[in-house]
Amino acid sequence: MSTFSDASAAPKVTGRTWTIILLLGLAGQIAWNVENTWFATFVYDTITPDSRPIAAMTAISALVATIATLGVGAWSDRIGRRKPFIVIGYVLWALSTAIYPASALPQSIGIAVFLVIVLDSVMTLFGSSAYDAAFNAWVTDVTKQGNRGVVEGVLQALPVLATMIGMGVSGFVIDAYGYTPFFLALGGVVLAMGLIGGFLLDDAPDLVPGPSFAVWAEIRALFTPSSIKAHADLFLVFTGLCVFAIGFQISWPYEVIYLNNTLGISKAHAGLVTAAVAPVLILLALPIGRLTDKGHGFAVAMVGYIVSALGFVGFGLSHSLIWLAVFGALKSVGLLMNIVLVSWHRNLLPDDSRGAYQGVRMIFMVLIPMALGSAIGSFLIQTLGEPAIIDGRSGVTPSSAVYWASALLVLSALIPVVILRRRSVRG
Repeated sequence: MSTFSDASAAPKVTGRTWTIILLLGLAGQIAWNVENTWFATFVYDTITPDSRPIAAMTAISALVATIATLGVGAWSDRIGRRKPFIVIGYVLWALSTAIYPASALPQSIGIAVFLVIVLDSVMTLFGSSAYDAAFNAWVTDVTKQGNRGVVEGVLQALPVLATMIGMGVSGFVIDAYGYTPFFLALGGVVLAMGLIGGFLLDDAPDLVPGPSFAVWAEIRALFTPSSIKAHADLFLVFTGLCVFAIGFQISWPYEVIYLNNTLGISKAHAGLVTAAVAPVLILLALPIGRLTDKGHGFAVAMVGYIVSALGFVGFGLSHSLIWLAVFGALKSVGLLMNIVLVSWHRNLLPDDSRGAYQGVRMIFMVLIPMALGSAIGSFLIQTLGEPAIIDGRSGVTPSSAVYWASALLVLSALIPVVILRRRSVRG
C-alpha cells in the first residue's frame, strides 16, 4: 500500500499522549515564534537597523539547529531514549530564551551583534535537541500511518496558535514594558509547559537501543548515493518542504520590520495582523490532516501552494490592516501544507533511524531555507529597499519585493509534489 494513500485503521491516540503533544508542541512553537520573529526585531530596534546581521544570525542558528538535530536524533536512536533529551533540553531552552536581551548591553555594535548570534545559537542548540530531534522522533514513535495526518494537523496548528500568542500579545507587552520583561515572561511559559509535558512523557515501549556503532557513522550512512536512491520518495518530500520554506524565509524574518518601518504600522497592530490569521488556519488544520489520512494529500498540496503564492502577492500589494490580515491568512495556508508533507515523511521513515532522519529533515526545512531565504531577503532589501534614518541610525527599510520572491518560490514547491504524484501512480 502506498504511504501516500489511505491507510488501514490505526489505534486512537490516547488522552495522555494528546496532552503531551499539546504541551510540548505549543511550548516549542512559542519559543520558535519568539526566535523567528522577535529576535530579528530586537536586533533591528536595539542594536542596528541593518538586515545583514539578521541574515547572518538566521543562517548560523540554522546550521546549529541542523547539527544538533542530526547528532541528538542519532544519539537518541542509539540509546533508545528520547525523554532525557526532551526534559533537560526544554529547561535549558527556556532559560537561554529569557537571557537573550543581555546581548544588547555592550555599547559596541560589533560586540552586541556577536553576542546576539552566540546567544541565538545557544538557544537554538537546546531547542533543536529537545524539539526537532527528540520530540519529533517521539511523535513518530507513538503514532501510526492511519493517525499521523490528524496528529500532524494538530502539530501544524500549534505554530499558528503560538503566533497568535507570540504576536497578538507580544506587541502590546513590548510597547508597554520593553523587550526584557517580554523575553523573561515567554521563557517562564516555555519552562513551565516543557517541565509538565516532559515529566508526563514516557518513551515508546517498542523503542529499543540501536546498534552500537558510532553516531556519526550512522549520519554519514544516510547520505550515501545508495541510501538516497533507496529513499527517493522521502528525499522528494524533503525537497518540497525545502522549496516552500525558502520562499517563506525570504520575507518572514523581516515581516514585523516591514510592517513597522515600511508601512508605518505599530508593533501592536503588526501583531494583530499576524494573529488575525490564526482562527482561519486552526479551523483548516484538522480537516487537512483528515484528508491526508484519507489519501487526498496531493490535491490538498496542489491547491494550498497556489493559494499561498497568491497570498504573498496580495500581501505585498496591501497597505490597510484588513487586507494585510486577509492576505496574511492566505499566504500562511502554505504552512498547513506541511501537514501533508510531514505526514508523508513520517510514513516513509526507516524504523531504526527515525531520530537521525529528523536531522536530515532539518537540513531541508531549516538549514537551507533559513540560510538561503534570509540571504535572498536581505539582498532584496539592501538592493531595492528605501534608505532611512531609524532612531538616529542609518538603515534600509524592506521592500515589498521580498513578497514577490516568496510567491515565486512557494509556487515552485509544486514541482516535487507533482513528481511524487507521478511516482505514486506508477507505483
